[in-house]
Amino acid sequence: METRYTVRQAADMTGVKAYVLRYWEDELGLRIQRNEMGHRYYTRYDIQLFMNIKELKNRGLQLRAIKDILPKIAQTAPGSTESKIKLLDGTCQVQEEDKICESQVEEIQAEDPHEGKILEFQAILERLIAQELQFKNAEEERCRSLDLAIRRQQLARREAAAAANERKNKKKHKRNT
Repeated sequence: METRYTVRQAADMTGVKAYVLRYWEDELGLRIQRNEMGHRYYTRYDIQLFMNIKELKNRGLQLRAIKDILPKIAQTAPGSTESKIKLLDGTCQVQEEDKICESQVEEIQAEDPHEGKILEFQAILERLIAQELQFKNAEEERCRSLDLAIRRQQLARREAAAAANERKNKKKHKRNT
């Protein structure tokens, strides 16, 4: 039988307040198991999932983005011992370091299946975070170039207005003399 943790124990292990864990559970639609009395209990997988969510939050992702990511990479039914973690269909390019990581995960899975699942999940999360950061950086660059174009346009308008004002003042000065 796998080890079960209470909400308080999970909060201590993750460094996240208990009410935040419950909030994440509701907002992200996590399937947290309950005992015979209806109380939540957490497994090692759940603890690791919360730690990964905490890391994603620390890296600047909002719960809305995390909610979109989680179903794509991990779907585990309550009480399931089989890993259902899958790579996104064709969205991640496998590099040499990923191949090394995958072979290490396979070795660890042979020794301890739960530990291998956790490492596989972390590797997938790292790739997704890298993709999200690339997208975010590209979006920021697009906004910067748009901002620069707007500033140039504003400067051109100010210069045109100043030139028009100068001509107007010259005409006034000519009429007065």
